[in-house]
Amino acid sequence: MNDKPTLSSIDRRGEWVALLGLIVSLVSGFLLGVLGLWSQSSSSSVWGAAFQMISAAGIWLLCYLQLHQLRLVSEERLEVAELERQRQEKLGGAQTIFEEADLEQMDSLAMGRRLRSIERYLIPTIALIVSVFQLIAGLAMLPWSWQFPPVKAAASFDEVVHGQIILFFTAGIAFVTFMISRYALGMSRVRAGPSEAGSAYSSLRAGGNVQFGSSAICLAISIALLCEASGLSGAEGWLGYVIGVLLIFLAIETVANFILDFYRPRIPGQYQRPFYDSRVLGMFSEPAGILRNLANTIDYQFGFKVSETWFYRLMGRAILPLLLVQIIVIFALTCIVVVPPGHRAVIERFPLFGESSQWVASPGIHLTSPWPFDRSTIIPVDQIQRMVLGYSREDEDEDRDDGAELMEDRTPILWTKKHYKKEYKLLVADSSADDTVPESGKELPVNLLSVTMPVQWCVKHDDDKSVIQYYSQSGDVAAIIESLAYRELTRYAASADISSFLGDQGIMASEELHRSLQDGCEKAGYNGEGLGVEIVYVGIGGVHPPPDEEVAQTYQNVVSEIEKKEAMIKKAQGDAIKTRVESGGIRWKLLYDSIVAEEKASEAKSPDLAKKTAEVERLLRTAAGGEARRITSEAEHQVYTRVFAQRAAAESYEMQRAAYNAAPRTYRLRAYLQMMESALKDVRKYVIVLDQPEKVLYDMDLKLPQAVDIVAAELMAAEEKSK
Repeated sequence: MNDKPTLSSIDRRGEWVALLGLIVSLVSGFLLGVLGLWSQSSSSSVWGAAFQMISAAGIWLLCYLQLHQLRLVSEERLEVAELERQRQEKLGGAQTIFEEADLEQMDSLAMGRRLRSIERYLIPTIALIVSVFQLIAGLAMLPWSWQFPPVKAAASFDEVVHGQIILFFTAGIAFVTFMISRYALGMSRVRAGPSEAGSAYSSLRAGGNVQFGSSAICLAISIALLCEASGLSGAEGWLGYVIGVLLIFLAIETVANFILDFYRPRIPGQYQRPFYDSRVLGMFSEPAGILRNLANTIDYQFGFKVSETWFYRLMGRAILPLLLVQIIVIFALTCIVVVPPGHRAVIERFPLFGESSQWVASPGIHLTSPWPFDRSTIIPVDQIQRMVLGYSREDEDEDRDDGAELMEDRTPILWTKKHYKKEYKLLVADSSADDTVPESGKELPVNLLSVTMPVQWCVKHDDDKSVIQYYSQSGDVAAIIESLAYRELTRYAASADISSFLGDQGIMASEELHRSLQDGCEKAGYNGEGLGVEIVYVGIGGVHPPPDEEVAQTYQNVVSEIEKKEAMIKKAQGDAIKTRVESGGIRWKLLYDSIVAEEKASEAKSPDLAKKTAEVERLLRTAAGGEARRITSEAEHQVYTRVFAQRAAAESYEMQRAAYNAAPRTYRLRAYLQMMESALKDVRKYVIVLDQPEKVLYDMDLKLPQAVDIVAAELMAAEEKSK
């Protein structure tokens, strides 16, 4: 940058253009910042445009400093030339004692040396400060922890506040900055003279390029705001991120050019492009340069002059008509609206120009005015839309169908384990504690309960009014239905208990919630006429206490104790029934009442005591069962046994007496023999018949006789026989 072209004549047009660009950039940046604050930071891209304007003001400042110092250098050179001319006139053209090198040295000690100092120290410092600002501003536009607070706040808005006013200002700023950019770029191409290289205002190219970038950003913001007004939400927010990336890229480009500038050769007499002049923006600010670069690239790839062929030249001449035809065809296609089956289309006329008229198109093909005079929105009226309440889906994939996964997954769902990352809890009254809570002084006990409630709904399409009502607030219908469903569920839970959500009670709860949610949707429209939707289904599922470990363990302990108590009660009741049946049979109640009546008559010494006793005895013999029947039967058996035994003994005695009277001696002998027979029944007896018993020697073996082993005897017999 040491060999700058000099001005052939002294003028300040370049400085005025640079100063104008500086003022316009500062005013535009300030105005955009005020718009961002006034619109409650609902437009993030406006802040990006404001940052770009401020950085552009820094580039214009560099252009102004360089042009101003060049003008001072030119003025100094003209003064030196005038002095030399006057001296030559006085001396008649005689040679002075000063050499040409001395004159150049004297020149360098004046404004030229100041220019070199500015180009060496001041301009790089300011350019690097601008690049650092662009880097910080670009990072502040991106969604991360160090994001600029107003930009972060803008992401929370669903729509741009005062978008039409911002659109007016951004479009005006885009026009003004574009005109300044074109004028500055045009001046930068004005040649200093026929014998001088470059332009007298070449430094304005950097300002023109950066001003073109500012104009393009403002124009993009205007288009994004038009998209937002047309219902294409999200375009303005994404544009803010794109502007942030662009600022970061421009900062990196400036630093890279600054480093490469040290290694770039300086050729005397050739203009050196300043490093803060963006080459990327320069490609787009001069479309002819883009086409020229594209042609050179194609020629290099194919190895011959493709850009000089007839086809390439034909395409170059026909490219603009083709683009115009394409734009006309695109706008013509917007006049045709195809409504598929099961859908309705809301046609809105003049949506961007104040009041608009709306009408509903049935399935088929319809002709409308081109965009933006008419705008059509397809609404799936037959599609059943679904949401599941009871848990948060912020940390989960929004496209995941939880209901489908639960339908496919047949594994048991235990309430002691977390089903989702965050489950909402309901306060449910404990109706079982109503009798134990005093009327005053204490609060009614409540339980925490987690409930999953799927809700299915669709758009009413019986009449066009419901479809338009849904369309006018379609961006918020799902959120409104979700809020209404949570409200009705909370209201119902406040007047119910856990049993109201289980079994048949759960079906009744679903029906009640269905009715109340439908009534709420009929009154929840922005004009009080409803949302235009029909609630198809409301279900209750996943009812369980909070899945915390301590709560689960405590709840399980309570349930376990309750079950143990119920088991003990049932066991005691069963034991009581078993005891009654075992004691008195299936008609134990009748026997029990008779015994109680007998005891009361006995205590009161009633004359009916005998009758009561007889009744008890009759029931014991005829109706009693179980242990009472057994004892009664055994008593009867013993009575009859003793009666018949005594009677038999009496009859036997009479018979023995008659036999004794008939033959006393024979009777006594017979009785003696019977007695001996019974006494000697189990005694071993030996009968010995001898003539002289006094000569017999007795040898007795008192051992018990051995058992007869038939198998061993046969074996021994077989062995003896074989011998």
